[in-house]
Amino acid sequence: MSINALRRVQRWFWALTTTAVLAAGVLYQGLRSAPGPGTGLLVLASALLLAASAVQAARILTVLAGPPRLPKRRRTPGPQPTDRGGHEHGRER
Repeated sequence: MSINALRRVQRWFWALTTTAVLAAGVLYQGLRSAPGPGTGLLVLASALLLAASAVQAARILTVLAGPPRLPKRRRTPGPQPTDRGGHEHGRER
């Protein structure tokens, strides 16, 4: 990953984290407000924004700080081994 790409990813992470914190504050205020349709919309919008931004920030953090992923096992075409430790049922040997 180039330096510019890394900086861009870090900016997105901090922007999403800030958005999640602000959305949590708005959600808290909405939950403390008097019930009504406007409050319901505020709670709904802030909860969705909080969930979306927190999930995206967590995905970025996982990629940046997580352990390296193991490479996926490639499946090659052709016959597959059939020996499974001798525990095959219904086949005569």
